[in-house]
Amino acid sequence: MKNSSLRTVALIWAAVMIAVVSSTVTLLVSGRAAQQVPDEERRWVSQAEYEALQRYSRLEQVRKTLLNEYYQELDDEQLILGAIRGMTASVGDRFTFYYTPEEMTRANENNAGAYRGIGVLLQNNALDQIEIVTVFPDSPAEAAGLRVGDVLLAVDEIKVSGLDGRAYNDAVNRIRGEEGTSVALTLLRNGETIDVTVNRGDVKVDYASYQVLPGNIGYIAISQFTGNASAIFHEAIESFKAQKIDGMVIDLRNNPGGLLDQVVAIADELLPTGVIVYVKERDGTRQDFYSDENMYDVPLTVLVNDMSASASEILALAVQAFDRGTVIGLNTYGKGIVQSMKTFPEDGAGIQYTTSSYFDALDRCPQGVGVKPDIEVALDGEQIPLEPDPASDSQLAAAFEELNRLIAERE
Repeated sequence: MKNSSLRTVALIWAAVMIAVVSSTVTLLVSGRAAQQVPDEERRWVSQAEYEALQRYSRLEQVRKTLLNEYYQELDDEQLILGAIRGMTASVGDRFTFYYTPEEMTRANENNAGAYRGIGVLLQNNALDQIEIVTVFPDSPAEAAGLRVGDVLLAVDEIKVSGLDGRAYNDAVNRIRGEEGTSVALTLLRNGETIDVTVNRGDVKVDYASYQVLPGNIGYIAISQFTGNASAIFHEAIESFKAQKIDGMVIDLRNNPGGLLDQVVAIADELLPTGVIVYVKERDGTRQDFYSDENMYDVPLTVLVNDMSASASEILALAVQAFDRGTVIGLNTYGKGIVQSMKTFPEDGAGIQYTTSSYFDALDRCPQGVGVKPDIEVALDGEQIPLEPDPASDSQLAAAFEELNRLIAERE
């Protein structure tokens, strides 16, 4: 692109940055000068396109000035990438940002549950830090001794933060890499800074797990609503039916959210007929997501904490709205907005951007306020135990106590 004319570059900018609207009026970009331009070099545009080119002319002037007059040679593609990211950043929404083709590929791998990396789930905490909320079993991260609650300070000596979605994604992309390579992490653990080197590998993760705990209580932990989470949840329900459990705990602690269709599918297995959640766009357009009459009806408790976000809050709100069970733990994260992903077919790049807010059947949106649990219980100790055990987990103990009450009411 470095040798392109102003006219050609402007057209490219318009194609990248705006949605072109058809117009009945067409103009030649070069105006009067077009009379001296050979027919094969003329570019006809609509009135709307012409106005867009005029609006973005200053952007092109800055790009050309830097490219030609900056004291060092610059990469034109990096200038364009910076301009695009500057546009998404100007929205002021930490969940709106641009993906390069490589970043888009990694994002799709993560949603599928298979990728090359170290095997941790990260989330921005209330201090805009990047915190490890899950260390997946049998992963390189587990072998290196990484722990839930570790705060990521640097990757390969490059400082990282969770200030916004772009910074978070940059940190994740630095951690990813080819199998057999290593990555140096600087972590904050219990107030102390430590350095850990992790060997990357092929990581296959299950985003949910289940078991039957003593007392004939079914336990399902969902780490994220992506990958195989809904499939494993359905498998768990079928297993619990066969074993005729007396009650069930769904553990959503440290779950940062995920895909809307996954949480809807999971909620549908638990709830009677009705609206699970609805999303509302800025023009007031509303889309409702329903559960049918088929439900697994056993006494239910749901565990949440301050790192339970987005799709986790959708499920917790739905359980409350239907009076289907008891939500236990701490007030949740407070993310009540929905993002869409658009892929640009030309090169596979994409953009994630916020398109709507979501509400439960009682018109509650958790944005900025979270979900208040029915029973508030703090965790004894700093971290959730790796294995579910009411004896060492005060929140799980509260869930068992509440389940026993609910079970007794049905007898």
